[in-house]
Amino acid sequence: MAKHCEKEANEFMLRRKESEDPRAVLKEGAALTACGVNFLQSLKRSCLPQTQKLAECVDQGSAKLYMSKCHNDQKELDACVEANMNLTRPKLGYFSKLHVYDSATPAPEVKLRDYKAEAAKVLNELPAEYHLRKDYRKYNDWRYNITES
Repeated sequence: MAKHCEKEANEFMLRRKESEDPRAVLKEGAALTACGVNFLQSLKRSCLPQTQKLAECVDQGSAKLYMSKCHNDQKELDACVEANMNLTRPKLGYFSKLHVYDSATPAPEVKLRDYKAEAAKVLNELPAEYHLRKDYRKYNDWRYNITES
């Protein structure tokens, strides 16, 4: 499934990382979910007996759900998926390797904020009689000091 939906997953992860707002990637997330659902539906249509056989083997093969006893059933499912869906299982370690993805959508522009200017503007807009605390301490003064205790 990861190989089938690789393009959608890459687009979603790239956009999620670039824009730190989850609302900005709702469309990509929906596309990724739809791709996964379509894959599972087509797997159910084309290779249901092999999928059920592998699931039962994993369920009943060991208490810790090891795949070691189910490699023959997995080979049958892989052959069915390759024959009916034209998908081959990627080699072990495929998703651990570095892949470069070029997105069709442009990267968002970086917005740099000048926090000191914003704070100065807010302070200048305060009324003259506004009470500002004078008893504050600097950050390093709040830290625990062994020599003073």
